[in-house]
Amino acid sequence: IAGAALGGVYALTKDTIAEQKLAKEQESYKAVCAEATEFVNDDAIDAKIAELAGGIYGTDFGKAYINKALVGKNAAGETVGYVISATSSEGFDGDIVMSIGLDLEGLVTGIEFTEISETAGMGMRVTEAEFKDQFLGAAVDSFVVNKAGGSTEPNQIDSVSGATISSRAVTNAVNAARDFLSSNMK
Repeated sequence: IAGAALGGVYALTKDTIAEQKLAKEQESYKAVCAEATEFVNDDAIDAKIAELAGGIYGTDFGKAYINKALVGKNAAGETVGYVISATSSEGFDGDIVMSIGLDLEGLVTGIEFTEISETAGMGMRVTEAEFKDQFLGAAVDSFVVNKAGGSTEPNQIDSVSGATISSRAVTNAVNAARDFLSSNMK
């Protein structure tokens, strides 16, 4: 009886949960690519993602995956940026899924998390502006985590104290997204 009740509750709520997840993704796209009024798929980009077959992206980004890539267009239909949904499965408490906004030069315009369950008070601090803003607008080949703090180089990302694993997972996903853009979307 309990199994049937649980199955019934799942059937009643699965559509609502899916709608909420989609709405959160759409909000994250706008947050990371504010100049865009719409986000569109591109068949060539979708084919590149399909080629990955859900596998790890590259060899230099830990266990990072590219989930989706969209082109941000303004009201005139011009491309103003890109949004890449990436997952790092190397978070301390599981997968970290985020939307990464990139401008036409491949510079990070924003990071928003759509799924994250890191340790409260530590790993969850990667969602704070103080951490995320380190990536914004930096013209570098790739980012590296600086565990010691006090970074002076634009490619160094100061890790959240006590949450180096979470910091590294986010950094790997951002690097994977930037590499995917430069290799497949420009």
